[in-house]
Parts: sequence; C-alpha cells; structure tokens
Amino acid sequence: MGRIVQKFGGTSVGSVERIKNAADRVLEEVNQGNQVVVVVSAMGKTTDHLVDMAREISPFPNKREMDMLLTTGEQITIALLSMELNERGFETISLTGWQAGVQTESVHGNARITNIETDRIEKALASGKIAVVAGFQGIAGADITTLGRGGSDTTAVALAAALHADKCDIYTDVTGVYTTDPRFVEGARKLKSVSYDEMLELANLGAGVLHPRAVEFAKNYQMPLEVRSSIERVLGTIIEEEVSMEQNLIVRGIAFEESITRISIFGLKKGISSIFTALAESHVNVDIIIQSMTQEHETSLSFSVKTEDVKEALEVLNSHKESILFETIETESNLAKVSIVGSGMVSNPGVAAEMFEVLSQREISIKMVSTSEIKVSTVVSQDKMLEAVNALHEAFNLSDAFAIK
Repeated sequence: MGRIVQKFGGTSVGSVERIKNAADRVLEEVNQGNQVVVVVSAMGKTTDHLVDMAREISPFPNKREMDMLLTTGEQITIALLSMELNERGFETISLTGWQAGVQTESVHGNARITNIETDRIEKALASGKIAVVAGFQGIAGADITTLGRGGSDTTAVALAAALHADKCDIYTDVTGVYTTDPRFVEGARKLKSVSYDEMLELANLGAGVLHPRAVEFAKNYQMPLEVRSSIERVLGTIIEEEVSMEQNLIVRGIAFEESITRISIFGLKKGISSIFTALAESHVNVDIIIQSMTQEHETSLSFSVKTEDVKEALEVLNSHKESILFETIETESNLAKVSIVGSGMVSNPGVAAEMFEVLSQREISIKMVSTSEIKVSTVVSQDKMLEAVNALHEAFNLSDAFAIK
C-alpha cells in the first residue's frame, strides 16, 4: 500500500463534470490499494470573481477580510468532490486548511506554512477514508490565512512531505512543464523532466505551472513530483534532483511575466539597506535591483516590483523619506520580465551575451538585467514581451525534438 497526494487545480475542478473526472483519477489510485489525500483549488474563475466583487467595494480591500472571502472558494470544491466520492460508495472527509492542521505565519494574502499537524488526516486514512483538503489556506492563531495565488500547490507538497507520502501528483489543464507557455509560442515542447533548481527558477520568474514554494518543499524534502494532465492519460513532467540527457541543453525553458514596474530613487544620501528593510517589513517583494553612483558620490537606485504592489511600495518609501534621505522617486510601468533558465549555463559562458544579441537584433530595449548561475532575466517593454519570448525560444533551439510532445 502506498500513500499518494493528488492536487487538482481550478480548471481541473471547474465544473461538476470536471469534478466527476477528478473523482475518477482519485479512485484510480484508491483501487490500486493506495491511501489518498486530495488537495483542491477553487473552481475555475471563482477566486477571480470573489476578488472582483471585493474591489467593487474597495480598490484596496482589507487583507484579513480578503482571506476570509477567498477561502470560501476551496470550501465549495472540497464539499462537492467529497459528495461525488460518497455517491460512488467511498468514505471521505472534507477538511478546510485549518481543519487539516495547516499552520502559517501571521501574514494575510501570502503566508508561509510553518507547521502541519497531521493527526486528523492520519486518523482518516487509517480508517480507510479519502481525505479531501482545501488548498491555498491555513490558520495563524485564530485567524484564517491564505498562501498566495497558486498556494494549493504548496499545500499539496507540504502535506505530502508531512505525511511521508510516496509521491505528489499535480493535475492541471496542461500535460506537463513546457519549454515556455504553449498558448503563446507555437513551438513550445513538453519536457520529460526538470531539475528542482530549474523549476524553482521558472516558477519564481513567472511560469504559472507550479507555485515557487511548492518546488521549495519538494526540493527540501526530496519529494517526487509529477505535473500531469487531469484529462489526458499521458506521462507528465517529473520534477527531480537530476534530469536526463536533456540536461545537456544550455537553456531548457523561458519564463515571462507582465505587469512589472520599475521604481527609481534619486539623490540617496544614505545606504540602501533601510529602503529594503522598510519594504520587507511591509511584505513588499522586490525583484531586480540596480545601484549606481555619480562622480559627486550621489547614489541612485532602481528596482522592480509587481505593478499591483506599486502603490504600497510608494507609500512605504514616502513615509520613510526623512530616515532614508532621498530627493525624488520615478516609476515606469507597462514593463515585463523575460528570463531564460537552464543548468547548462553554469559551464557555458556567453549565454547572456547571446540573449542580449537576439533582443538587440529585434530592437528590443533591455531596461534591467539580473543573473544567477542558471538564469538570465531582462526587463523589457510589455508590448515587446511575446516577441522577445518567441525570438529567444527559436534562438536557443527549444523547439527541437529533445522534448516529447
């Protein structure tokens, strides 16, 4: 007997028909003698609908109340899937995140899991029940919290680790992890396998297949992870420590993210640490950072944030103006981030230069750059984003037959 955690995303449970299909996939594992824990997202566009309603009331709703609102979406799904499994003669128990023992830090909207008390799920499994758990949510003290968009992935992998599961399967509306988003690049190909490190970079850089913290959990606990289709019975993509001969490719994936804003601070009189301390205390995530100094020893600083965080970032900076000591702030919106990722970059110099040359040939201006051992990120105009992605996908031969269809 094995122990399996399955996670179904919003499109995979987007209707009663899809929920019935998810039940089929659950029972395939149960009928093989496995204990099964199922983690689900809210149905389809439910979360978007709830956010839209909240913003009709306030453009910046209270974060605690948003968590109260958004967690209702997953509760609908766990109840419906449990009902479907019951109708087929299987005992189930549906559990919200807090009922399942998911404990988080006291941050609303983007909390991190700190601990999972598994007693209730263990008792359910021991009695032969299927546990159906609401993803994306937990509890901090007496308050409901959420894990951020895509957080159901993190719930699933964290539960798999806490329950010492044999594997964790992430069911979605695509058949695996692709070289880039196949909706926008015709030649995108599915990868047989991706390393934890590559997947973590791709997830952090905008690839929406997996939540970054889910990949962190999988890597830290060496949890076997597979991204696969909830509809098609085909092999998915394995996320693992070491990958196959495809590793020989220098670049293995391209990620992109729109709605980026550059914030530039001029005339800094002090060091920059106070800026990022203040932003961190307000839970504003900063991405690419560039610092420069004039001959007069005046410092300027630019960094990128998600456009949705600009208002809060500016409020924080202006409220600390006297302690930070700067002259002016400028912002540039309608930007996007385009990144290439691949473990092969470690031993192959010149990849960044080739990327810059490809963009230059298409007159795509690079506004910011960030690099690591296995990725190069550039900030470009949002209206040039897809042109850049397609050009880079072609230049690095990612449409070739190394990946399975």
